[in-house]
Formats: sequence, C-alpha cells, structure tokens
Amino acid sequence: MLRIDEIRSVAVIGAGVMGSGIAQTFAQAGYAVRLQARHEGTLRAARDRIARSQDAMVRGDLLSEEAARDALARIHPTTILEEATRECHFVSESVPEDLELKRQVFAALDRQVPPGAVLSTDTSGLSISAIASATSRPERVVGFHWMNPPHLMPTVEVIRGAQTADAALDLTCELARRIGRVPIRVEKDVPGFLWNRLQLALIREALHVVEQGIASPEAVDLAVTAGLGLRWAAVGPLRLMDLGGLATFHSVAAYLYQDLSKASEPQHALATKVAAGETGARAGRGFYDYPAGSAEAAIAARDARLFELLKLLRLPVFRDRDSAPDPTGASPGG
Repeated sequence: MLRIDEIRSVAVIGAGVMGSGIAQTFAQAGYAVRLQARHEGTLRAARDRIARSQDAMVRGDLLSEEAARDALARIHPTTILEEATRECHFVSESVPEDLELKRQVFAALDRQVPPGAVLSTDTSGLSISAIASATSRPERVVGFHWMNPPHLMPTVEVIRGAQTADAALDLTCELARRIGRVPIRVEKDVPGFLWNRLQLALIREALHVVEQGIASPEAVDLAVTAGLGLRWAAVGPLRLMDLGGLATFHSVAAYLYQDLSKASEPQHALATKVAAGETGARAGRGFYDYPAGSAEAAIAARDARLFELLKLLRLPVFRDRDSAPDPTGASPGG
C-alpha cells in the first residue's frame, strides 16, 4: 500500500463549494493540488471563492497573507481529467450527489490514476461500496466526507466500504491529520454515515417541534447555539450520559422516546417550503427571510463565528504554512 510520504500532490475532482474548499485546505497544508472541473467558468468561480475565503481567514487571524498567496499558487486548475490525475496518488472527488454520476467518474479515474492511488469520495451519504464497484480497485476506495464549510470545519468522516482495505482507511486518516483535520472513522457503510445520521435525527425533531407549535424556529435555533451546541463542543452525547448518570437518561428516555417524531419522510414543514421555492438563504426565504444581499452576510457571519470558535477551542486548522507538515519532507521554513 502507498506510504503517506509518497503523496506529494492531490487531485480534487469537482470545483463547487466543497471541491474548492477541499483544494484550499490541501494547498494550505503544502500540497500541490490539481483542481478539475468540466468548465472554465466553474474553475474561475472556484478560484474567486478560495480567494474570498482566504481573505476572511486572514482577517480572522487564521491565516497569514503570505501563506494565503503561497497556497493559492499551489492550486492548478484544469478541465482535463487526465491532466488532473497524472501521477497523483490521492484523489478527492466532490461532484454532485448523484450515484450514477459518481460511478462514471470513478470508472474514469480507475482507468487514469496510478495503480497504487487511493480514490476518495466526498459523498454525504451514498454507498461507498456502490461507488467502489465501478472500479477495479474497491480496496483502495474510501469515503472522505468533509463538513461545510470545508476550509473551516475540522472534522472529516473516513468511511469504510465493503471492500476497503485497512491500509487505505489508515492512510486517509493520517492524511487528514497532516492537513489539520480530525478524522472520524466510520466502520460500516450505511446511509448518512455518522455525521448526517446524528444531524438529521436532530433536524427531524426540530421540525416536529416547530410543526406542533411547541417552539418557534428562533427558539429551536437558540436552544442549540446557546445550549446543546455549546455543551456538545465540550463533551459528546455518550460521555455526557456518563457524566450525568446513565440512570437519569434511562428514566427520561423511558417516557420521552414515545413522544418524539417518528417521521419516515420529510415533514410537511420542510416539504411545503421546498415546493413553494422557499429553499433557503439564497432563495430569499426559508425558515427566515433574507432580503436581497443578506444571504452572503449571513454566511459571512456564520464563518466569523466559526473563526472565533476555532481559536477558542484551539482546533487544528492551520494558522499558516509554517504550522503544517511539509509533504515533501522538508523542515518548516526550509
């Protein structure tokens, strides 16, 4: 199996919000990145997006101006898949969330990348095994799911497919650590993996609470941002039960589980908004109203809050190039 020090450059396939953020993160950690998309316009938009993200990180004291410039210079855009993957030993795919499209991309990657390369997918919940089956190397296909915004969120899921080799999983976890991310190993290929199973369980109950008139959207969000989210940043749910006492949580679960949402499809509160075109900030309305120009401001405010949390919690997002391990093996600054 490939050794971690053999990975000098990476290919990122897909240059949307996720692909551009993934490319930015690898480049800031010192890797040469080939960013591929089918259209030049997509690549120009990706470069602009990365530059804006870096400007915000510089203002937030998470990145130096010099490190930002150097990282941007390490990203080489191309519309040609063969050019992007030539001599690359790690590939990160982030094309749209369509299983057949991803299988087509992986079949093409399988024909073009070196035999020992590891192929990873940023799918949010599609089957790693189904994607891997389009290749002749399913043992080298791994889920590598990033959280949005990818240039800021420290955790990445590393998911085992049915035939993923231990060595491929270990390598991807080590690579995640080298680029300043916290790998979360998911040992079974199930829909939604770990992050989205936890997230959607909370979202399902949040929608239920709003539909039943128990609380407003504002109250639900405040309960998470000022309460649950703050506590969960310090301790996870299972450790929380240990610290609070399992008997207490058992007692609450005994009477509360039966009253929680049992929805098995998207609830009315969500479905009606989507049907009406009220699809969120960029559409001008979701559960909140967003006047013209305010969507970008809301995203910037979210990111600014993440900057402060990252600094407060001292999570391992690199502040500058000298903090990152050099993929070429050179010592920092040399």
